[in-house]
Amino acid sequence: MIKTARKNRLTQRIALVIVGVLAATGVMTMTQQAAQASTITVPFQCSFNAPALNAVYDLGISDYAVTMTSPLVVEYGTSFSATYSFPAINPNLPFDITGAQVRAEPKIDVRKQSGSILFAVSSSTGAVSTAATISAGGAISAPGPVSVIVPTTTSTGSTQNFDIGDKLELIPDEFKYVFTATDDANLAGATVDCQPQSTSTYATRTTVNQTPPASPVSSCTAQTAGSTGGAGCATEQVLFASVAGGVLTQRAYTNTTPTSGSTSGATANANNSATSVNLGTVQTPLTTATVTGHINDIEVTDTRGGTFGWSLTATINNFTGDSGNSLNKSALKATPSCSISTTSNAYDYTQPTPTLLTGFNASLVAPGQSAGSAAQSFAGTVSLCTKNTDENLVSQSTGGLYFVQSTIELTLPPFLAADRYTTTLTITLT
Repeated sequence: MIKTARKNRLTQRIALVIVGVLAATGVMTMTQQAAQASTITVPFQCSFNAPALNAVYDLGISDYAVTMTSPLVVEYGTSFSATYSFPAINPNLPFDITGAQVRAEPKIDVRKQSGSILFAVSSSTGAVSTAATISAGGAISAPGPVSVIVPTTTSTGSTQNFDIGDKLELIPDEFKYVFTATDDANLAGATVDCQPQSTSTYATRTTVNQTPPASPVSSCTAQTAGSTGGAGCATEQVLFASVAGGVLTQRAYTNTTPTSGSTSGATANANNSATSVNLGTVQTPLTTATVTGHINDIEVTDTRGGTFGWSLTATINNFTGDSGNSLNKSALKATPSCSISTTSNAYDYTQPTPTLLTGFNASLVAPGQSAGSAAQSFAGTVSLCTKNTDENLVSQSTGGLYFVQSTIELTLPPFLAADRYTTTLTITLT
């Protein structure tokens, strides 16, 4: 009787455990080769402008996609080309345009990184299409791609004069098709004018560089016998330092915040390792019950030394009980947070236990991290944190340390079968 009573009391409790695992054993690493060009695709809004008719037609086009490419690195003192690639556009005009010849004319705004616009450059040298009839509702096209020449230096003191090491941002401006000729004089000079949907979101980046001399001068003669003054002479020594790209990693650290909505059961009501999440024990509920806990803290470290983004996501399977019962994975929800690490949680990812980095400076971490939304259901993939390609202006990379946490909420239906329910939380960094 005593054993039976004891058994009855035990079966009225539900032990809840989530076992956390990283996407790879230990520390996950990722490397990526830098591209040789900076490329963006920009959505434009377009209208038809006929100056001779004093008419502007809203074409209802808001997602005309144009691609702009510039080199990652250019030589100081030389100009370079930014190239526009574009498909034909269908303005659905209600009339024919006969004898039409069309040229594409892109325009680019140039600035130093995160500064104000310095100047604009455009191209009117794009090839002109062969004369043809554009039928009502038909597409307009022009030969492409079209390049825009960007200077990197002009006279001293000019706003267009850049220094070695400057990072230029090329921002798409107006893109238009110009009718250079038509059979209808009223349509000569007409344009399809396209404006980017945003002037702050889109930009390619090009760094002004200087190539060392191929054959540095090691000796010279400054003066000859009996002479003084003069220009003198100079020798050259090329200084260089190489920085090797590192890795993208994640490591979990134990979060010991107590779980709420449950009792401690046989163990403390908190996580006891970096690979397990303890949601405690609850009595079989009469009405819907909620248990709130925390996954273990995760720190993402990015030392790849380039311009890269990343994403941290989580998934689980359905909970299964030791006695064969189950609980759907949709019963669990997550509300994550994601922030730049601080001096109190910036850990050395190479160490298996939390070891603070000496001299960590959060101001040198690249911004652009964002947490996933609140109360995400594990019915699908949960977004814990994403990092875009915003760079730190000092480091000129997207690297840094980022601290990710998340509360989790488990909803239990009334009269749920008593059991010890377990699932595996898989956290993936890509």
